[in-house]
Amino acid sequence: MNTPETDLMQLREAITRLDSELLRTFAQRRQLSLQVAAYKLANNGKIRDEAREKKLLTRLVEKGLEFGIAPTTTLTLFHNIIEDSVRSQYDYFIEQTKEQGLNAVKVAVLGEPESYSHIALNNHFSTKKQQLETVHCHSFVQIFKEVDNGSVDMGIVPIENTTSGNITEIYDLLTEHHLKIVGEEKLKVRHCLVGTEQASIETLRDVYSHPQAIAQCKNFFLEHPYLKSHFRTSSSSAIKLVAEYQNPSIGAIASEQAAEQSGLKVLSYAINNYQENYTRFLLIAKQDLKVPPAIPAKTTIALETGQEPGALLNCLQILKNNQINMSKLESRPIPTQPWHERFYIDLEANITDTNLSNALHELEQVANSLHCLGCYAKHDVIATKLDTSIIKHSGQRQ
Repeated sequence: MNTPETDLMQLREAITRLDSELLRTFAQRRQLSLQVAAYKLANNGKIRDEAREKKLLTRLVEKGLEFGIAPTTTLTLFHNIIEDSVRSQYDYFIEQTKEQGLNAVKVAVLGEPESYSHIALNNHFSTKKQQLETVHCHSFVQIFKEVDNGSVDMGIVPIENTTSGNITEIYDLLTEHHLKIVGEEKLKVRHCLVGTEQASIETLRDVYSHPQAIAQCKNFFLEHPYLKSHFRTSSSSAIKLVAEYQNPSIGAIASEQAAEQSGLKVLSYAINNYQENYTRFLLIAKQDLKVPPAIPAKTTIALETGQEPGALLNCLQILKNNQINMSKLESRPIPTQPWHERFYIDLEANITDTNLSNALHELEQVANSLHCLGCYAKHDVIATKLDTSIIKHSGQRQ
């Protein structure tokens, strides 16, 4: 005779089997998606077909309603599946159009395996076939030097955060080392207060982390004025310090994954000022990357103008006239020219696009200096919109 505990165990085992089957099915779907990508590449097809996606999502939502699944649940699930499919096809197009693909890639990354940079790197390569090897660095300068001298194939560095702003050091290093941007990744950041098993918020006195992480948790420190913040080269080095000393008065700001991997305890979750907190990372390399026209791309340029009135406006007008959307504009001082600025501009276009080629040619005529820092695939895969209210209504009539 089964006991309630036995019945529960059997139910959980059944769920585990279904979960494994779902993953197996998902993997099979991804392989089919790559076969579709091969067809599109051979026939100069577009990667995304929004009209087809709408039809697909509509059918899936209607099917979900038959099983009692809410449209929002179905859409959340399949938006993620479609995003993975699109990213996999992006990677396939890029790999197939490379002159020489790499079976393994060595990447310089800030901090230890528990760092946010490492998490972003793993996310970026999750749909790629290349074997990933990491070289852990203690500073951004070291990452750029490792790429510059050829010790690694790529480096990954944070460039901006939605709450603490730009990491200006990276812009200066890009210009100094003449490296190319070959990719981007965006990571949602959820800072946690981490300590030893014996620690609590009350026992802590000193908290260590990267300056950006501390800045993004400023409100937490205002609410706990007895806590003193201290800078470390990375959040993972702060974690390492806490794990080494095992002192209940010492804590760190890091990710939940970092706490788990280091055998430490999360004392408080999501202590960042804003919960919608994202960091954008750049992949850098010595050689630029050719992005196939079928993939939505960005191109980043560094621009220097004269000091006459309207000089920057004239440059921006050229972009407007050529219908080039500017997604970011950042200025940095030029060390060798006091009171002069260099402008870094992200453009939503492939460098091979006729409009962008024309715009860059025109800019060269009016700017003091123009450099292309790289063309790379856009990270964002915008979910296809669907009016579920219509589907709900039709579902109720069935």
